[in-house]
Parts: sequence; C-alpha cells; structure tokens
Amino acid sequence: MFYTDSYENSIFKERSESHHTQNDKFVKHIFNAYYNGKVGQLSIDLNIDGLFDDTKSPDNTNEVTTEAGGSPVNRSIESNTISSNNFWASKLIFGYPVWKGTLSLGGEYSYNHRTDAYDFKATDAVPVKTTDTEINETSAAVFAEYGRQFGKVFAQVGLRYEHLTNDYFNFGKKEDEASRDDGDWFPTAVISAPVGKVQFSLSYRRDIERPPYANLTSSTVYANRYTYQSGNPYLKPTYTHSVVLNAAYKWMNLTLNYGHVKDALTMSTEPFPGFTDPLISLVRPINSQEDYDRLTVIASTCPTIGCWHPTWSVVAMLQNYKSPTATGEVITLSRPWFNGSWRNTIELSHAFRLSADVEGATKGEYNNFRITKPRFFASLGVQKDFNLHCLGSLTADLRCIDIFNTNKTDTVIFGYRDLTVHNPARRTFTLNLTWKFNEASSKYRGSGAGAKQKARL
Repeated sequence: MFYTDSYENSIFKERSESHHTQNDKFVKHIFNAYYNGKVGQLSIDLNIDGLFDDTKSPDNTNEVTTEAGGSPVNRSIESNTISSNNFWASKLIFGYPVWKGTLSLGGEYSYNHRTDAYDFKATDAVPVKTTDTEINETSAAVFAEYGRQFGKVFAQVGLRYEHLTNDYFNFGKKEDEASRDDGDWFPTAVISAPVGKVQFSLSYRRDIERPPYANLTSSTVYANRYTYQSGNPYLKPTYTHSVVLNAAYKWMNLTLNYGHVKDALTMSTEPFPGFTDPLISLVRPINSQEDYDRLTVIASTCPTIGCWHPTWSVVAMLQNYKSPTATGEVITLSRPWFNGSWRNTIELSHAFRLSADVEGATKGEYNNFRITKPRFFASLGVQKDFNLHCLGSLTADLRCIDIFNTNKTDTVIFGYRDLTVHNPARRTFTLNLTWKFNEASSKYRGSGAGAKQKARL
C-alpha cells in the first residue's frame, strides 16, 4: 500500500491511496553434479550446476485520489511480468602439493539466458511502456592459489582473472550501450596465526559484485500517480578493495572490515523524464557518483549452556558516502549505524526446539539512506522434527515475527529528489515444512559452480 499526501505552500491539496495485489507464481529446478577425488597426489574437484526457473508476477493496482474538498477519483492498472533464467555453470579445480604447501589451479564458466517481459492495461493514460528484454551473459574465469603453513603461521595468496560478455536485447534489437564485454584481475592474500589462545587472521582482496538481473530491466512500474519505479540496464558492477582483521577466542569473535567501494549500487529518486510536474518522480537503481570508504565492526558470542544456545551480536558501520540532494548540494553521509541482536535456541524433549529472538537498530546512515528512527522487534518460534524412518525426516517450523508489532522504519533516501519512506510494522506468522529424504551419507557435498552469478538471478 502507498499513501501520498500532496501539499503546496503548506496547504493540503490531495491524498492518494494505492492498494497493490501481487500473486507470484514460479517454478524452479536446480541441478548439481560433482566429482571429488585424487589421482596420486593430484586432487580433482569438478562441479556442474544448472538452474532453470520461470516466474509470473501479475499485479493489480487500485488507486483512489481525493482532492481537498473534492470527490474520490478511482483509477486502476493491471500488469504482468514474466521472467525466466536458463543458467549453466561449471568449475574445475586441481590441487597439488608444492614446496610443503598446496598449489590450486582452476577455471570457472557460466552462461545465462535471461528474459523479462512486461505488459499492462490501465483505465487512464500512464507513461509506462511494454517491454521485452533478453540477456545472454557468458562469464569465464581462471585462477591460481597457493597456501603454506610456516610453523603456526598460515599464508595464502591467489589471483583470479574474470571475463564477462553481456549482450542486451530489447524487442530483439541489441542495445550496444547496455551490453558489456570486459575483464579484470582480482588478487587475494591472507595470513593467520595464533597469539596465545586467540586466533588472528588478516586478509586482503579485490572483489566485484555485479547488479542483480532484476535491476537491469528497462520496464517502468506504476506505484501511484506520483511515483514510478524502473530498472536500469546501464548499471555498472561494484568494485571493492577490502582489508579484514578477524580475532577468535573460544566462542567469541571480532571482525573489522575496511572497504574502499567504487560504483556502489543504491536507489535514487529523480524527476520523471519528460514531465514538468515536480511531484512526479522515478525511483530506480543507480551507481554511486564517487568512491567512498566503509568500516564495519562485528562482535559476536555464541556459547552453549546446556540445552540453551544463545547468540549475541553487535554490528557497527561507518562510512563517508557522498550524495547529491534536491537542493543541488552534495552532502557527506557519515553518521554511524548500529544493529544488535540476541537469538536463542532451546533444545526440548521429544525433538522440540524453542526459538526466541530480539533485534534492534539505531538511527544512522547507509549509502544514501538516512535512518531517522530507531527500531526494535521480537520474534518467537517453535520447531519439531519428525522421524519418518525410510521416508527421511520432516521438520515443522512455526514462527511469529515481530510479536509486539513494533518493527517500524523511517528513512530518507537522498538524491536529485529526496524521498521520505515510512514502513509500518507488520506482525507476521509463518509455517515452514522441510522434508529431507535420501540424504547422502558422504560428508562431501558439491561446492557448486557460478555461485556469484546464481545469487543475481
């Protein structure tokens, strides 16, 4: 639901109430085949993965607008989005002992054929177009890694080269500006050693995160008469240089993660192209205009006290993200943000488990988001395992998320239009049934191929 109140010179003009109904229907098939073995001293790890899905997302929007002193006006728009992925990936790694260490050489290949089609019908004219896009993407990588133990000290270095070709089509016509053909190098290094009873590790890596396929669509979706949402086929990948220091002692862990980020993916609100009405905006994903620094500190403890398994964690994040604003100035968003959680699992008799969690977060800033109110919520759940003998096992998981209906968020998203968003609390009940059967007795499981690409589907 979207509620929008319009004011001019502090005088109320109009209220819009939009009710959205969406019924997603999807079918997904996942395939994994693997081989893990040795030929003499040469270890071989081969994985072949496939993922095939089809998703239909019909959406119905009913909007009622009421001007000050006027009568309600109704409008509706029905839309349907159909998307599919045909994804294949393979990864082969050879390992061999060299100079008292292990040298690993390998390669990884993935291919995805992605389609997105969007159509609609509306009672009034809206600046929305039907779209039919297609992405053919191929990724190939080679990598080498060497690790060795020097007494109590372990050191490892690695280098990966990755090349990606992305052909983007709209209604069967290739769009060269949205297509990509690039390659890059990604080094890694790690060193770890115990200091007394504390295990330390220090690592560096250069990494890449490509935008989700859903963000690359060229379709524009109607939220209400003031707000439209679209994808952005011209998004660039995000590059990060990371230095991570980790310290672990028994069931306590501390992580400091410094990152220098280029082309971060975030959301922006802009004037709708071709419209002179200053109230009509377009919300879409964009890349950050400038590089920025980010420091994340994570402290956690997870002891076991009899049948009680508590986990306490605290996350602190600091940054110096620069964002344009509606006034034309560029501001630096650097207010720290904190999140804390306390999760509990209690093992009971007769294969029952009780879970109770609380979580809270402070005001702060993340990317171009300013969180203006703290939040807090609690959840409660109960799980039960059923032994079905030759048919495997069944787990029932019943949960109430946000018991006290307090998980409200208020956020300002800075951009060429500043957007203030309020999400009301939603108490939610869920029931998950998990049936496990024919579980392999081998301790080895396929490590999978194309994991980063699959995460974008």
